[in-house]
Amino acid sequence: MAHSNNDIRPFWDVIPQFFLIPFKGAGILALFLFTSLATFFPHLLVLIAVFFVVIKYGMEILQNTAEGRLKAPELTFRVLNENYELPFKQLFLFLLPVLLMAQSTGFMAFIVISNIILFYLFVLPASVMTLAYTHSFFSAINPFVLISLIGRIGWSYGILYVFLLFLNGGASAAYYFLVGDSLDASIFLALFFQVYFAWVMYAMMGYVLYQYHEDIGYELPEDSIENEEDSTILASFHHLVETENYTAAQDELREIVLRDPDNLDLRMKFHKIVKMAGDNKQLAMHGTGLIKRLLAKRKWVDAVNVYLDCVKVEPDFRPESDIHYLPLAEEMRRMRLYKQAIKLSNGFHQRYPKSKQIPYLYLLVTKIFIEDLSLDEKAKPILSLLQNKYSEHEIALEVKRYNTFLTKV
Repeated sequence: MAHSNNDIRPFWDVIPQFFLIPFKGAGILALFLFTSLATFFPHLLVLIAVFFVVIKYGMEILQNTAEGRLKAPELTFRVLNENYELPFKQLFLFLLPVLLMAQSTGFMAFIVISNIILFYLFVLPASVMTLAYTHSFFSAINPFVLISLIGRIGWSYGILYVFLLFLNGGASAAYYFLVGDSLDASIFLALFFQVYFAWVMYAMMGYVLYQYHEDIGYELPEDSIENEEDSTILASFHHLVETENYTAAQDELREIVLRDPDNLDLRMKFHKIVKMAGDNKQLAMHGTGLIKRLLAKRKWVDAVNVYLDCVKVEPDFRPESDIHYLPLAEEMRRMRLYKQAIKLSNGFHQRYPKSKQIPYLYLLVTKIFIEDLSLDEKAKPILSLLQNKYSEHEIALEVKRYNTFLTKV
């Protein structure tokens, strides 16, 4: 069954478990293996390879805890050999302050870039987390995306940041406590502690993604294990799916959903089987209510995906209520589905002329045109509408700022 935010223990309650993850299963083997290679084979190519594989394994730990699994990943071929774009992208994230400082040629430039770097250092954990679940370097450096992520996590981000600051100095503290300040002391232990504390930090950041996945819009993979009662109830349904009798499976599941109408997992299964059966009319009919229920549970990513499935088979498909448009459009923007968000919002003021959502939705569309697509001309008529009709609204100041910006371009 899917986990809601309320069912998940906050990360500060499971902190001891983060420190155990590098010592669990394959974690301890990886820790000793990578540290030994860097210590006893200090060739430049070996050190570079170990550096990247340590980051790669750390990202795998992050992915595990982001899915609620408090254990180290296995040392499989996939873990060691695939998806190395993430370590390279993360390296660029770490090098960004150096690259920025290299651009400061004067005092004013130095002040501006210093402030940018301070902002960057504050959002660095958010950058790593964004990179982990989007795989997009540009999303990981986009201040709007990062501020949105931090805003959705809330004050817990500050707590996470403080813990990460302490952990960042943990390797030096542990080395000094256990070894002392001798310059001849073990290089192995110094590297061991650096890798260990780095992996603990990855584990903590991943778990925060897990804890706030509904607020962030991070979609957890479907659980492959159902409880015994669910397995019994759905046995006939699963058999029909396995035999590719999708129409009969749809009918079977419909009866189960009617007995438990508030079960979102069952409704999502019904949506998927209707889609597989090719019943486009039923897909759109069920999709309207499903989107409403998903938005009420703040499952924004699922709601967007259901909407996209429905509009694909029925181009005129619309959400049930005017209050559903804004959260869908906001999540589409976060998912970089800019054209879909604009298409969803098109003509909204004509369909719902008295809706209180108009100024917020159209301001969002304006931001997409200007900030995301650089289509300033398309934003102008929307800003004009907002300025003329909502001059006393709380968005008026933002509208004025965007108009001022466009006149200077």
